[in-house]
Amino acid sequence: MRDSKDLKCLNTVYVWELPVRIYHWINALCIVLLMVSGLYIGNPMLRPAVVTGEAVTHFFMGYAFMIHIAAGYVFIANYLFRLYWAFVGNEYARSHHWPWQKAFWLEFFDVLLSYLFLKHHKDEHLGHNPVANLAYFGFIMVGSVFMALTGFAMYGELHPNGFFGNLQWVFQVFGPSYTIHMLHRLMAWGIAGFVVVHLYLSLRHDMFARNGTLSSMVSGYKFRCEE
Repeated sequence: MRDSKDLKCLNTVYVWELPVRIYHWINALCIVLLMVSGLYIGNPMLRPAVVTGEAVTHFFMGYAFMIHIAAGYVFIANYLFRLYWAFVGNEYARSHHWPWQKAFWLEFFDVLLSYLFLKHHKDEHLGHNPVANLAYFGFIMVGSVFMALTGFAMYGELHPNGFFGNLQWVFQVFGPSYTIHMLHRLMAWGIAGFVVVHLYLSLRHDMFARNGTLSSMVSGYKFRCEE
C-alpha cells in the first residue's frame, strides 16, 4: 500500500456527471429491492401462522411481486438512460476499451495483478479501468438484459395473452420454465456478488490511490494524483 505522503494531488477533475451519479444510486436501490423481493418470492418465509379476515390483509406475496415488477421497470428504464448517456456524456461516461479490443487486454492483466497485490500498477484511472469495464460489461450490461428477458418471460407465463406473452422464444433459447427460473436466480446471485466485490474494490482503490473514489459518486470530482 502506498503511503499518502508519497502522493501529490495536482488538481480535481470532474469525472462523474450528475446523470451518471443519479443512475448509479437508482441502480443500487433497484438491485436491493429486486434482490430482497426476489428472495421472498423464491422462499416466502414471512407469512402469518394463522390467517383471519380478508385475504387482502395478508397479501404478502402480492406486495413482494408488485415491488419486484415495479423495481424491474425502473431498473430497465434506468439502464436505457445510462446506455443513452454513454453516447452523449463526457469521456468518463464512455468506455473506450472493450473486451474485443486488443488495447483492453494489454492493460487488463496488469490491473488484475495489482488488485491481487501481485504487481504495482502505476497508471491511475480516473474513470473505469479494464477490470471494472469487464465486470460492468458482464454483470451490468449483459446481465441486465438477461435478467430483463428471463424475468419478463416468466411474467408472460402468467399473462400469455399480454405483451410479454410474446417472449416465449426465451424458453426456446434457454430451456423450459424451471431452467429459466434457475438461470434467473443464478444471475441474480452473480450480480449480488458483483456488488460486494465492487464495494470492496472501490474502498481498496480509495485507500490506495487517495483520489476520492468513494466520495466522487456523490460530488462527481476525483483528485488527479501522482507519486
